[in-house]
Amino acid sequence: MILQHQAEELAKRGHEVHVHCSVYTNIALTETVEPGDSTERGVNVHRRRGLRIPVSNPLEKDLVFPIWFYEAFLPADVLVCVGYPSQHLDLLSLHKKRHPEIPLVVQNYVTSDFLNEILDGEGGPNKKVRSVYWKTWVQRKLAQADLVIADSPSAAIGLRERLGLDNVVEHIGMAVDPAEFEAVTDRKRKAVRRELGLGEDKIILAPSRVSPQKGADLLVRAAGPLLKKGWRLAIIGPVNDSAYYEKVRGLAEPYRERIHFGQLSREKLIPLMMESHIVTLPSRGETVGGVVFEGMYAGCAVVVSDAVEAAREDYLKDGVNGVLIPAEDVDALQAALKRLMRSGNKKLIAAGRKTVEERFVWSKSVDRLWTHYRRALEDCRGF
Repeated sequence: MILQHQAEELAKRGHEVHVHCSVYTNIALTETVEPGDSTERGVNVHRRRGLRIPVSNPLEKDLVFPIWFYEAFLPADVLVCVGYPSQHLDLLSLHKKRHPEIPLVVQNYVTSDFLNEILDGEGGPNKKVRSVYWKTWVQRKLAQADLVIADSPSAAIGLRERLGLDNVVEHIGMAVDPAEFEAVTDRKRKAVRRELGLGEDKIILAPSRVSPQKGADLLVRAAGPLLKKGWRLAIIGPVNDSAYYEKVRGLAEPYRERIHFGQLSREKLIPLMMESHIVTLPSRGETVGGVVFEGMYAGCAVVVSDAVEAAREDYLKDGVNGVLIPAEDVDALQAALKRLMRSGNKKLIAAGRKTVEERFVWSKSVDRLWTHYRRALEDCRGF
C-alpha cells in the first residue's frame, strides 16, 4: 500500500511512474491476479509471473524469483527498489552498473531488530548462511546504491553501524489519504456496525494482520476483562498464521460476545475506524505502524507498543498525542486501555490528528520523499 500511494502521488505531479511487480497480492503468497500491463490511477503497472520456491532456504523463505529479467534494463530516470533486499535489487544493480548516471534508490523496510537478528546469525546453519550472505552480498549491493532510505531512526542507525553504509537517510514512508476519510458517510459507518454486530457500544479496534508479530494475543488478555457493558473489541485483519489465530480465538472464548474477528475491505475498515474510540497496535516489532496514523486521523485515542520503532523514536509522544507502552507488557496495556476507556481523551485525540495533518498525509510525505529522489538525481547528474 505504501508503494501504491507513493506512486499515485508522484503520477499526480506529472511524473511517469512504472511499477514492476509479481502477481502475488498478499504476504503469504496464496493470492494472485492475472499477469499483464495496465494503467491504474495514472500509474503504469506491470505484473509478471514469478517462480515461487515455497521452502525454507538459507537466504529467504518462500522466495519469489522474478522471470522478467529484461525489465531491469528498461529506460528510466530513477530506479527504486522497494522492500526487503532481494533478487530485484540484484537486477537493478546490473542496470546501475551499465548506466551510472541513473540513480538507484533502495527503500528498505527492515526493522533494526530484524536486521540485528539477521546479522547475528544465531541458530541453525540456515541463519548462519543468511548472516554471511547479508554481510557480504547484500551489504555490497546496498553500498552500491546511490541512496538507501530507512523507515525509522533505529533502522537507519542499524544500516549505518552494522553494515557500514554511508548512503542512508531516514524517511517514514507510511501516511494517510484524507480522501478516504472524507468519502465516509454516516450511513456507511452505521452499516459496518450492523455487519459486525457491534450495536451502539464503544469500540476498541485492532486493525492489523492476525499474526504473532502484531500481538493480538496480548490484546485479548489485556482488553478481555475490561469489556463490560458498553465496550467491544474488534480485531480486524487477514489471518497470516492459522495456528496462532486459533490460539487467539481460544483466549477470546470467555469474552466471545464482546470480541469480534473479521476481514474488511478498505471501504469498510475506514468507516469502522471512524466509529471506534481507541485504536491499538500492541506489536512485537515493526518500523512505523501505519494504522496508528489512520487511527489518529480518524479521531481515536491510540495505544502503541514501544516495539514500533518510529512511534518510539519519532512521532508518538506518550501522554501528548497517544499512549506508548512497553512491548509484551499485558499489565501496562490493560492499564492504558482502562485509563482511556474512562476519559473523553479530547486533548490526546486532537494532538494525534494534528500530528498526522502536519506530517503524515500522502502529499506531505511524498514531498519529503521527492527531496531524497532529487538529491540522488543531482548527485548522479550534477544538476
